[in-house]
Amino acid sequence: MKKLIDILLNHERYQTISFLVVLALLIWFLGCEPKTQSLIDPTQKVSRAQLDIEIDTIISKSNIAYASLEKQEKLREFLFQQAITAASTGTVNPIALMTSVGAILGLGATVDNIRKRKTVKELKSLLDH
Repeated sequence: MKKLIDILLNHERYQTISFLVVLALLIWFLGCEPKTQSLIDPTQKVSRAQLDIEIDTIISKSNIAYASLEKQEKLREFLFQQAITAASTGTVNPIALMTSVGAILGLGATVDNIRKRKTVKELKSLLDH
């Protein structure tokens, strides 16, 4: 064995070094997955698949936020129309009034649920660490 090592190090020195460099590069190419900074948690590095999941999550959250904004704008428009109707006719539609109150209560419950979910998620993340 010592004779083989002497031959490799003395007579085939540069071929041995080249072989070791190629072997190290091969291990690096196959074993190291490219990573980038996370969009959600900048302290972590993520792979392409994880980044795709983060992007899908951000898009889903933004779609939910836009839907919430639309719902709030429709409610505001509805209340404004009811106020105009009440001011112009001098009467209040009780069904429209109950619908408005229900919508306001539903909006409050939705916002409260979002806040509770966020709090629970934060507490769970603290427990996981």
